[in-house]
Amino acid sequence: MGNKGSSRHSYSASEIEALKGPFSDSEFDCLEALADATCSNREAFEEHFSLSVPQDKEDMPVLVNFGASLYTAFLHITDEPVTTELTMPHLAKAAALCIRSSSSSILRCLWAVFDPTLEQDLNDNQLHQLFTAVLLMADVEKDTEKKINDYVNTANSMVASFQLSATEVTLLHLTTWASRTFPLMHTIFSTWMSKKCFKSMPSTRTSYSTPELSHASDILSRGEAIVLSGQSAQLQNQWDRLYTSTQDGLSFNRLCYHLLGYSGPTLIVCTATDGATFGAYCDTPWRDQSKFFGGPGCFLYRLRPNLLVCPSSGQSGTNYMYFNTKGVALPRGLGLGGTTSKCRLFFDEDLDDCYTALKCNTFEQGSITLRASFQIQTLEIWGCGGEESKMAQKGYRAETAELINKARKVDKSQFVNNGFDREMFLGKTFGHGTDAARIADDEH
Repeated sequence: MGNKGSSRHSYSASEIEALKGPFSDSEFDCLEALADATCSNREAFEEHFSLSVPQDKEDMPVLVNFGASLYTAFLHITDEPVTTELTMPHLAKAAALCIRSSSSSILRCLWAVFDPTLEQDLNDNQLHQLFTAVLLMADVEKDTEKKINDYVNTANSMVASFQLSATEVTLLHLTTWASRTFPLMHTIFSTWMSKKCFKSMPSTRTSYSTPELSHASDILSRGEAIVLSGQSAQLQNQWDRLYTSTQDGLSFNRLCYHLLGYSGPTLIVCTATDGATFGAYCDTPWRDQSKFFGGPGCFLYRLRPNLLVCPSSGQSGTNYMYFNTKGVALPRGLGLGGTTSKCRLFFDEDLDDCYTALKCNTFEQGSITLRASFQIQTLEIWGCGGEESKMAQKGYRAETAELINKARKVDKSQFVNNGFDREMFLGKTFGHGTDAARIADDEH
């Protein structure tokens, strides 16, 4: 198509139809308008695709000038002749590669922002900027300038993770690492590009949604929450805090109360006293029983000191989730992976004899803690099932309270002698002090 201008009138009907590719008529109109604006004012393009990184971040030159770097990348990544100015074909074809393409092609486009020729290795600083850019893109509608340190620290953890798997920063190594450790990273870039290209069209489909937390986390930074949301689509949108040790107390009984009856998937987040931050995503509602349950969507992870994700191994192991509060012969507590005699990750009923193991048949191997035994500093559990799961838990609690009231009329002494049920279900009757305050808060 040569070096024609940006206007639709510069091309034949067949050329326009070829450029439209995967885009609707209205989407293509947006691209044409963007191309027209870019042709007359390159600075407008650079500003439009800016990441709003403060100019004083001298160690992040690509992020500070992200729009200019993206402009250069668009000149190189398509099959159009490389020129000094973007044309409509450059823009339309580049947008198709960034938005409506395979995961590897999308990552290739992101890489081109840092290496337009696609022939060089990146250095650690460039890799750090690439990861930081992805985290910034996930929060495109937030005040990112105030959160830049959160993103930088999380990017440090991601770079450390990458360095454990590769000695060189190549495009192939990045693609391999992302598929294993950050499988939905490409969707963040493609969604950001879609919003930038089709800003006037909120109905345009996107493949990533930024997580929204019902409360501020006492553990997770914003960047870490985004990394977790890049593991599963179920971890996008709303997270409802079900339990936090800072307010509900570090009590297994209180944890059980806030967990049981919730009908959706959950996310466990823990910080140990030695500084490690780790946890698990659990794809199945928790139920009190002596057998394992759950599905292959479960995974274990570590966020600090560096990122590690241990997904389902896909082997013969199916021991995903374990939750036993009343069994006598088997350990009482909450666990994931391994066996009933030794889980891969285990929180005991007193929350003071917790441990992890290096490997099991259910999850990929890796140490998610710094030591085999750990002491909990802070523990949180988040619900990822939306309003329906919260309503299901309210129904469960109402049914449980009704059963307890009936049983209380029959023989209250049975419950007085059962410590677990007494604290969990009759806490308002038997509790006092801070326990009573927590339970009253729970009921509201």
